[in-house]
Amino acid sequence: MKPREERQKVMVKARMRSDASWNDVCIVNLSLHGLGIQTSEPPSRGTYVEICRGTQSIVARVVWAKGHRAGLRSQDAIFIRALVNDNSAPAPRVGAGQPVERRRAPRAAQQKHDHSRMAGRAMEFACLALIAGALAMTAFGAVEQALAAPMLQISSALG
Repeated sequence: MKPREERQKVMVKARMRSDASWNDVCIVNLSLHGLGIQTSEPPSRGTYVEICRGTQSIVARVVWAKGHRAGLRSQDAIFIRALVNDNSAPAPRVGAGQPVERRRAPRAAQQKHDHSRMAGRAMEFACLALIAGALAMTAFGAVEQALAAPMLQISSALG
C-alpha cells in the first residue's frame, strides 16, 4: 500500500466548475496531488472538476464524496503556497440580466461566437427582406397584368 501524502490543513475559498456550472467551495486540506473540499453539492465520484482560486487552476478527479465533503486527486502537482497566498481573484462583472462573469478573462471564442451569430442574423434578415420584396414585385406584376385588359376596355369605351 502506498504511503499517504502529507496533508496541510487550510481554509481557502475557491470556485469549482463541475459540468457547466460553477459553485463555491472551501478547500479544507491540501497535499502534493490532492485536496479536500467542502461544498453544498459535492460532485459524484469519478467526475472531473476544475478548482479556481485567483490565477491558480487545478483540474482533478473526485476520488470520494460523502455528505458535504469530497476528496479530489490531481494528476499534476499542486503548489500549495501559491494556491493559499493567491488573492488576486478578479472582481466579477455584473451586467443587467447577465450572468456573473467569473473567468479571469472573457473567452475570445465566446466573443467570436456572439459576433458570428449576430452577422448570421443580419444576413438572414437581409435575405428575408429580399424575398419579401421579390414576392411584392411579383404580386404587383400579376395584379397589373390581370387588370390590364379590363382597363383597356374601359379606356376605349370612354375615349
